[in-house]
Amino acid sequence: MPTKYLVNLSILLGIFISVLLVIVIDYFSKKSFFGTPISIEKVSSCFEEGEKQLNKNLRIGFWTLLMAIGSTVVLYFSNGEAILFFATTLFWMLPIPLFILQRPFKRKKIYALYKKNQLPIENRDFKKKNCYH
Repeated sequence: MPTKYLVNLSILLGIFISVLLVIVIDYFSKKSFFGTPISIEKVSSCFEEGEKQLNKNLRIGFWTLLMAIGSTVVLYFSNGEAILFFATTLFWMLPIPLFILQRPFKRKKIYALYKKNQLPIENRDFKKKNCYH
């Protein structure tokens, strides 16, 4: 198989598997229960820790995307070794779920509203939401 087609197959296979992975993880995460509701007093620490976690995960996703691009370039200029094919497929599988499952735009908007004290959280509404500790 020519290297050009091998590179394209690796990228498409990685993206396809990652989309399936996102669908499966999202399905099971909607069915799960994470414990007891937290109190309103602990909400600020949840938002601070959540924002730190989001930034860390986005940095990891950025670096895995760079590794995917680098692996693709190496695969393109190689003789089409199988290990590079699987590495490129794996590297294309990693960043997509990291970005999609984090829901970065939604979370950034919530954190910005929280910092401006414009996030409507009331006791009765908060316990119905899915924020558990």
